[in-house]
Amino acid sequence: MQKRFLPAFFLLFIIVTIVSYSCTKIDTTTLGGDIVTVDNINVFADTLDVITSQGIFNDSSIISKADNHVIGNISNDPLFGKTTAAVYVQFKPIFYPFYFGNAGDTVKSTISSKAGFDSAFICLSYKGAWGDSVTSIPQKFEVRRIVDANFKEKTDTLRPINYQPTIDNSMLLGSADITPVIAKSQFKSINRKDSFNFQIRIKLTGQGATYAANIFNNQDSTAAGPNNALYNDSIFRERFNGFEIKSVSSTGNTLFYVNIVDAKSRLEFHYRKLKNNIVDTVIQSFQMYISPTANAKISSSANYIKRDYTGTNVANPMADDLFLQTTPGTFANVTIPGLTNYPKRIINRAYLIIEQKPNNTISDGIYTPPPFLYLDLKDTLISTPQRYKPVYFDLSGGIFYNPDATNATTTAYHPYPSSNVDINNFGGRALRRYELNGTEFARYEINLTRYVQHISTSGYKNYDLRLYSPFNYYYPQYLGTQYVIPYYNPIALGAVRVGAGSTLPAPHKMRMVVIYTKL
Repeated sequence: MQKRFLPAFFLLFIIVTIVSYSCTKIDTTTLGGDIVTVDNINVFADTLDVITSQGIFNDSSIISKADNHVIGNISNDPLFGKTTAAVYVQFKPIFYPFYFGNAGDTVKSTISSKAGFDSAFICLSYKGAWGDSVTSIPQKFEVRRIVDANFKEKTDTLRPINYQPTIDNSMLLGSADITPVIAKSQFKSINRKDSFNFQIRIKLTGQGATYAANIFNNQDSTAAGPNNALYNDSIFRERFNGFEIKSVSSTGNTLFYVNIVDAKSRLEFHYRKLKNNIVDTVIQSFQMYISPTANAKISSSANYIKRDYTGTNVANPMADDLFLQTTPGTFANVTIPGLTNYPKRIINRAYLIIEQKPNNTISDGIYTPPPFLYLDLKDTLISTPQRYKPVYFDLSGGIFYNPDATNATTTAYHPYPSSNVDINNFGGRALRRYELNGTEFARYEINLTRYVQHISTSGYKNYDLRLYSPFNYYYPQYLGTQYVIPYYNPIALGAVRVGAGSTLPAPHKMRMVVIYTKL
């Protein structure tokens, strides 16, 4: 099973110190908590050109069951094109043999006209949105049933984001128009005793109501028979594989974040029960389970996310443009020729600067940049397929690791299991900056100080680099694809056009700054 060590933090807003930026011969940086001032007497600075090119991932990243999942549609981002996302989930009884109500309750209308099934809802716990979360165009979410043996049986499989199970498209179970405002609104149940908010709620109607009523009225917990789906987990999964929930709208500019293991995510049954001649309307739910029990497996799940760059500049960018989009997304190839045979010096600070190119368009207004960028090295030992490895030294200030080690028993092993990238040391956080005319843009600084020091004084290789905005990352030369380290970006959240390492004297050009003292 895939290992994950830290949660992927859901960052919809980045809290940063706001400072102005200008190009002068005096360069001051606070990256890593130290302040280094260039005076051109004792401390000097080189600004090195970089060579860049655009890359697009053929992404098969894996999302765990407990991570926030994304659902919805981006239809008209002029820079990054379209995004579609769907959620697949099994909601199941909490125990077997399962029955509705409590001992002594009458719940079936065949026994009393005062009791019986009323309605059912597919519910998803709403955690936030990215894109147009204020004036969002409603998106129509539809629910259909999954009919897929692989999905229903391989419940402990963590599936890549390009996976889609087989769906019964002939049966629409329910639909609802959803916006972030609707998802946050409070709902009252029919008995007026229960209220819900921060929940996407889709009522099962038509064929969906019949589907839910069949579970309630016709399925039983007997050991044998044609309708014994509630007897045990394997029989239930055989008859009821799970649900697809997706947006079918051709318009809309919002991705919705939901957590399918949260208690607010469920298949919700509303029904009337009779006990001691007292009628009560109650709610009972099937849910998603990530821990097996004595008589039930965990629930199966998947999150499908697709990018479509047709008609955009991502596939063929201008010479001074690069496009960085959070998983599943894009990356940049970066080469810094000036670091090869760099003179022997004391490196006080070395950092790669990446700056957003403001557009003053819909993209800047509603599609925010990735919260964090990440940088790694192209491994020269294997080039087909291209392999990568972590940056030397600078990922953490307090943990020693060796990107060239492949034996997990060594103390120098990477990825190191006790921590993650130290953002305060390595950098990569989106910082808010302003141009002289007041236009806001994002700036990223990635610390390579110790790596450059070893290039300068120890003859380390000047590797080509890969710059991207991951949800998680892994290096198969260590423990394989099952060893995934989460990064700090929510899945699919963030897209930014940045300056390339062009020879053009363009503003916001990507560059490497090395602050040093002469030996």
